[in-house]
Amino acid sequence: MSTHEKAAWWALASALLIWAYLTMRMTDGWQVVELPPRIAISTYVTVVVMAIVAASAPAVLWPASKGDGPEMDERDRAIDAAGDRWEGYVVIAVVNVIVVQILASSAYADRVPSVALPDLRSTTTLVFLLISALFAAHVAKQLVIIWHYRR
Repeated sequence: MSTHEKAAWWALASALLIWAYLTMRMTDGWQVVELPPRIAISTYVTVVVMAIVAASAPAVLWPASKGDGPEMDERDRAIDAAGDRWEGYVVIAVVNVIVVQILASSAYADRVPSVALPDLRSTTTLVFLLISALFAAHVAKQLVIIWHYRR
């Protein structure tokens, strides 16, 4: 397994764990709860710090001196570019779903949805959904990278 594939597995696992922490702090029974600003900010800062530490860990775990150095060849760059593309697709899709949801709830305010939808007027809900979109995009990128290395 190459260093880049190991890093992708690490990034995938750490992103899922950090998102699980975020979900644990901001939801109750999969419903986003309204948090006081102080708790929301501390949760956000904690998530950012955890993400920075997780992104730095592969350099410590798999240093370049092992001979399986982090130099990227043409194949690695192509795989990374494919991951970046899919990461962008996921962000675009999720943001558009949120925008359509906001517009539809404004246009059809007199109707009651048959499915429970998030309250997008809530700051906590918007923050949770946008951060979750970033995590979903990152997870998609890592899955594409792993898939390309495995085929």
